[in-house]
Amino acid sequence: MSFRITQESMGRTILSNIGLNLKKMQEIQEKLSTGKQINRPSDNPSGARKILGLKTEELKFQQFAENTEIARERMNYTLNSLENIQNILHKIKELGIQASNDTLGQTERKILASELNELLESVLQFTNTDNDGRYIFAGTKTSTMPFFAMRDSVGRISSVTYAGNNEEINYQIGPNTDIQINMPGGTVFQDKSVFSTLISMRDTLESDTFDSSSFLDLRNTLDTATDVLSTEITNFGAKTNRLELTSQSLENLRITLQELISYTEDADVASLIMDLKNQENILQSSLQTGARVIQLPSSIFSDKLLSKK
Repeated sequence: MSFRITQESMGRTILSNIGLNLKKMQEIQEKLSTGKQINRPSDNPSGARKILGLKTEELKFQQFAENTEIARERMNYTLNSLENIQNILHKIKELGIQASNDTLGQTERKILASELNELLESVLQFTNTDNDGRYIFAGTKTSTMPFFAMRDSVGRISSVTYAGNNEEINYQIGPNTDIQINMPGGTVFQDKSVFSTLISMRDTLESDTFDSSSFLDLRNTLDTATDVLSTEITNFGAKTNRLELTSQSLENLRITLQELISYTEDADVASLIMDLKNQENILQSSLQTGARVIQLPSSIFSDKLLSKK
């Protein structure tokens, strides 16, 4: 009687150990199939918490990187338009110097006035530039064309009004770090009287009686506006350079976070394969031992074990 109890007890112990062995093999096989060391929080609670925190940080910095790329694109587009306007204003300044020559007659000045009028149209065109349907000089009113021209009976620009606002558009490019990505046209062009100055210069050149003193005042006003624009372009360019550095920094952080996640989460395949082979050897030994204990061939013992699963 006691022998049967002992044999039965040993059999249960062996079956229990074999069950644990099979469970370990299943866990190893799951890790090999997923390539992950941690497949559920219960596998490693502290590791799972660490991975969750790292992935949250990764998503946050990914958003910063996306914001930075959008900001770079829009700011480069704006900078290109500003430089085009700057080049046009420099041409107008040269035209103004030429027009101030006392040897010019009324006919020559009217020809220069016609050239200036075409350049004025170009300035208006660039100040109404849009990027993917968003007007870049309209402040936050990006769906509204910022500069509206009134025209005379022959279609020439007689005045220009600003329909945008002077509010900033800011993008978050890092923790507690924002950057202004727009340049409201009201502060750069309208407040500096760029359009009214160009219109007055054209009209003065077309006048039958050329007022050189008034024209010089207009040239000086244009010089001031051009200098302000040059300063704004320099500052805006510095911001775009800053975004280049920020983009590189965010990319480095992203790579570091991914490496930390991989180090914590990814499985060591070579080590797992060795563990699986060890568990297979242990299983075979357990089956053979169990068969000897209950005096059955190991294959029969295996069949009985499998029938219990």
